[in-house]
Amino acid sequence: MSSFESVLLNLQDWGYWLVFFGSMVEGELILLSASAAASLGYLDISKVFTIAFLTTVFVDQGLFFLGRYIGTEWVIKRIPKLEKARNKAFSFLKRMELFFIFAFRFIYGIRTISPLIIGSAGVKPIKFILCNIISGLVWAGGSCWLGYEIADTISDGTFNYKDVILYTSVVVAIVALLAYMTTKKNRNKS
Repeated sequence: MSSFESVLLNLQDWGYWLVFFGSMVEGELILLSASAAASLGYLDISKVFTIAFLTTVFVDQGLFFLGRYIGTEWVIKRIPKLEKARNKAFSFLKRMELFFIFAFRFIYGIRTISPLIIGSAGVKPIKFILCNIISGLVWAGGSCWLGYEIADTISDGTFNYKDVILYTSVVVAIVALLAYMTTKKNRNKS
């Protein structure tokens, strides 16, 4: 048995745990890899998606409430290098609140601290909950789909470009709608 095959067999035992822990932080690479493994039959794609979605939503929800009730200073005191990410996230949040709440999990470098910041900024919980669920679905679904399709394409040479166009169009439409709503809201404020 080759070392690659033994890694894949261990993946069957530990893959779902990796998805769980990876989904707590910036774990796109782990989710893409687990989805690729599911395409090859080593994991179940519905389990990978469910674990990733539920983990990211619940962890971010917990961080939101932690930020809402405790703030962000405690984490900056413990990890000073996060201050730059915190300031960047606050800047984004002030300019484009709704868009940022939806998109933070797609922004490398500020993904983990963003729910704390959103909570400490006084954003209404229902707004965050709804955006968090929708964003979690898009993140987990998109990452699973992409990893699965990439592995499928590599393994048997087929690639359905119509799915790529459809998924990309849906994501672009959601992002454009959120950007429009944020811009309109900011104009109304000023």
